[in-house]
Amino acid sequence: MMSLIKTLAQSLKLYLALRNKLAFFEITEKHNKKKNELIEEIEKLRAIGDNDSNDRADFLRGQLRAENDQFKHISAVFLEASSGSSDSDSGGDLHSSN
Repeated sequence: MMSLIKTLAQSLKLYLALRNKLAFFEITEKHNKKKNELIEEIEKLRAIGDNDSNDRADFLRGQLRAENDQFKHISAVFLEASSGSSDSDSGGDLHSSN
């Protein structure tokens, strides 16, 4: 009976890890698509070259930067979660003495 419970717990753990990886893959795909769309739009606007187009391109560049920053944060959280141990306390000190 105990063996069955351990097997079920391990199966659930593996299933959730797989779902987490799939969700991250989908987020990565969405990010890459959005990034490419923004870059293409910026390039088109820069080719036009008038003041309104340049202003719009600058705005989109800011959006691209924000998109990249957000993705870096999500990636860091995912990598930390996937490389962390199953313990709730990783042993790290949140309040360093330095």
